[in-house]
Amino acid sequence: MLKKGEKEPPTTLLWVQYFLAQHFDKLGQYSLALDYINAAIASTPTLIELFYMKAKIYKHIGNLREAAKWMDEAQSLDTADRFINSKCAKYMLRANMIKEAEEMCSKFTREGVSAMENLNEMQCMWFQTECISAYQRLGRYGDALKKCHEVERHFFEITDDQFDFHTYCMRKMTLRAYVDLLRLEDILRRHAFYFKAARSAIEIYLKLYDNPLTNESKQQEINSENLSAKELKKMLSKQRRAQKKAKLEEERKHAERERQQKNQKKKREEEEEETSGLKEELIPEKLERTENPLEEAIKFLIPLKNLVADNIDTHLLAFEIYFRKVSNHSNLPDIVSKVLSQEMQKIFVNRDLESFNEDFLKHNATSLQHLLSGAKMMYFLDKSRQEKAIAIATRLDETIKDKNVKTLIKVSEALLDGSFGNCHSQYEEYRVACHNLLPFTSAFLPGVNEVNGQNTARSQTANYDVLANET
Repeated sequence: MLKKGEKEPPTTLLWVQYFLAQHFDKLGQYSLALDYINAAIASTPTLIELFYMKAKIYKHIGNLREAAKWMDEAQSLDTADRFINSKCAKYMLRANMIKEAEEMCSKFTREGVSAMENLNEMQCMWFQTECISAYQRLGRYGDALKKCHEVERHFFEITDDQFDFHTYCMRKMTLRAYVDLLRLEDILRRHAFYFKAARSAIEIYLKLYDNPLTNESKQQEINSENLSAKELKKMLSKQRRAQKKAKLEEERKHAERERQQKNQKKKREEEEEETSGLKEELIPEKLERTENPLEEAIKFLIPLKNLVADNIDTHLLAFEIYFRKVSNHSNLPDIVSKVLSQEMQKIFVNRDLESFNEDFLKHNATSLQHLLSGAKMMYFLDKSRQEKAIAIATRLDETIKDKNVKTLIKVSEALLDGSFGNCHSQYEEYRVACHNLLPFTSAFLPGVNEVNGQNTARSQTANYDVLANET
């Protein structure tokens, strides 16, 4: 309570605007949230928290590039703050700005070594898992797999390093710490960082199994067949520029690797040779052209099955792998077929797949996520029902409850990734409708799908976990 004649401090209005911005952001009223935070910034343009909050609002809207821009503005106000630096790098990675994120982190990494290499050496797994997601969205599967294997190696090294503590704990009689160590060893790969890396690795290997990468020269021949002379000339010019850029980047990386090797101490090299031997170099081009992608996926799946069996994603990933493995065989063993028949009977109760799916859609008529799943299944069972399936998945009427950024982007990606076949015109209609609902979301901005086709649009959509109301 203010005493008689006492005035409110000048910062009162500022913090009221700040908290109102957070309030309306939480309610999903993003325009109001931006109005309040912009008013606060106009009055006090030197407060880091205001720019931090503005970046969060844009992240929740789904405009990750704009979010990264404002987080960069926040870190520029205090370049010595490691927290805001890391936060800015994270936002940049989520906006697929990998090079910029690496440069941001280089302010706090060891000199003489590239930030990417130093962060790997320091086992900075938050950075690596975010890199994996960014590479995956950009379709750079070799680079993503390299990071997945680097994270896997970190957990192997942690397991290996734990052997040093067995004799130490017994010698020092720190039994409580020793018991904690033993329990950690049992569930080490249950950690969220390993789960993220393993899930991405499995998803990439499944995609490479479904669509193996072709030889570049053959792919160029296939692409050039249906192009006019002008389009072909443009494509070849673009490819030459890309090759030149890739060559320069490779030369830079090679120089960095050589510099890193010179800076490494002999003692560290000897220790590594004694404990684990020389490690095989992870080459992105080799990783993305593996001969047995399903077998590679299973290697990442096994720890999840053993330690993260309580997560539904583990079983969904296992299904996707084994579904493809079984499809390679004409017949299942009799006992497997018998068990499947018995269990399917309990689920479907004398109904066929089409009627079961229709009931599912009726019982979940107000949930867009359920409608999307049911619509995908409708098209999968009967390709002639494409129009109806798309109409169900793209409903935006008032009865739909979950018309949020995350769900709408999911539907948009389904229209692009072939889940409903070729439906470019329907995608464009849906994009316009979503843009009217969410004018700030980058995935629905005009022109997203005009430059390089579907990959451009998908690379501008966000990882669903990113859009949650986290810090």
